[in-house]
Amino acid sequence: MTDSDTRLENALRDAHAHAEGDAAPDFSRVWAAASARAAAARHRRRLLAASGAVAAVMAIAFGLRTPSDDEWLYVDADKLLQSTSWSAPSDSLLPDREFDIYRDIPVLIESTDNYGGALL
Repeated sequence: MTDSDTRLENALRDAHAHAEGDAAPDFSRVWAAASARAAAARHRRRLLAASGAVAAVMAIAFGLRTPSDDEWLYVDADKLLQSTSWSAPSDSLLPDREFDIYRDIPVLIESTDNYGGALL
């Protein structure tokens, strides 16, 4: 063995001799601590679920209440309906055309052939 191996062996022997050798805790004490942590987690989850349920019930209760006549006093329904419009989101993806295919019938280009008829 080399000097470094001997020093390492001596260091390990000293470290092992001076290591704190606390005894492992009893199983019942570890089990009780784990049960207490699990019970606390269940309690927190129940409180969170209960508060979420209360918040949902409150939101539904306030959402279902009927508006009073005073709330509609400052809203003119005719102006509101005339000032709003709707278009499909996909309309911005379609190219602009010269005619509206749903309202106008396109004119067929006539043939230059002597027999007439449309170009197909």
